[in-house]
Amino acid sequence: MTDQNYKDHIPEIARRIEEADAILVGGASGMSTANQHDFYGYSKYFRDNFSEFQDAYGIRNLCGALYYRYKTSEERWAYLSKHGALLFDEPPGQTYVDLHAMIKDKNYFIVTTNQDLQFSKLFPDEKLCYPQGTSHYLQCGVPCHDDVYPSEEAVRTMAANITGTRVPKDLIPKCPRCGEEMEPWFRSPVFLEGTFWQSYMRKYQDFIEQNSHKKILLIELGVGPMTPNIIKHPFSVATYHWPKAFLVRINKDEPPTHELLRNKTITLDADIADVLRDLRTHMQAPLAITSN
Repeated sequence: MTDQNYKDHIPEIARRIEEADAILVGGASGMSTANQHDFYGYSKYFRDNFSEFQDAYGIRNLCGALYYRYKTSEERWAYLSKHGALLFDEPPGQTYVDLHAMIKDKNYFIVTTNQDLQFSKLFPDEKLCYPQGTSHYLQCGVPCHDDVYPSEEAVRTMAANITGTRVPKDLIPKCPRCGEEMEPWFRSPVFLEGTFWQSYMRKYQDFIEQNSHKKILLIELGVGPMTPNIIKHPFSVATYHWPKAFLVRINKDEPPTHELLRNKTITLDADIADVLRDLRTHMQAPLAITSN
């Protein structure tokens, strides 16, 4: 898609945001990649913050660091805690700031596969759903029970005590019930889909039940093919079946949407940061003219 073609769609997308009775956002890693927080590539963010892990293990990206088979828990938690502390401190990226400015006064809900805490910097928890979990919490690594626990204090304590690529063994968080090592509460072989996870999914379902019959705009941002069952496929099915639904898909290298949705979709193979910036500028332009 040429630059001119993407800009031709800005007025229509802006109009649909303004006229929507409800907005359902699906946000994935492309939202953060557009702010240079690239989970999969050999990024400047990785080189600037995790060079010691590259030197020690040959790791070249955040995904590799997360799933690397460290020999000890002390090494694994050195990476998890250092990255976790950075995520807690990192301000919201511009893509999130622009999205918030455009929908904050609308009837909206957000479902995200991201675990980088970015949505939570600007959007209230009651408007968010984390089907893949979030780095805000820890769970028992067995798991022996259903509870999750805030992660920030443990993460910051470990990060402040890293030596090389290790944390002290006695700082690694342990389950308060069984004493086993804790795990971050995001998708893994032991990921806990218990009462807490179900409460998030219930919020998502409630929003759908209350709004699927209305003039609803689905906005898909940075959703790739890795877990299509979480956002991409459900958004396609919803757009097809909900009579007043319309879908906007934005992502670099986004393929064309299925022909069945041709008249209910705008698909942009474009940089999310550029599109959201231009959308926000377009939507705020009348206000700027009025104020003059």
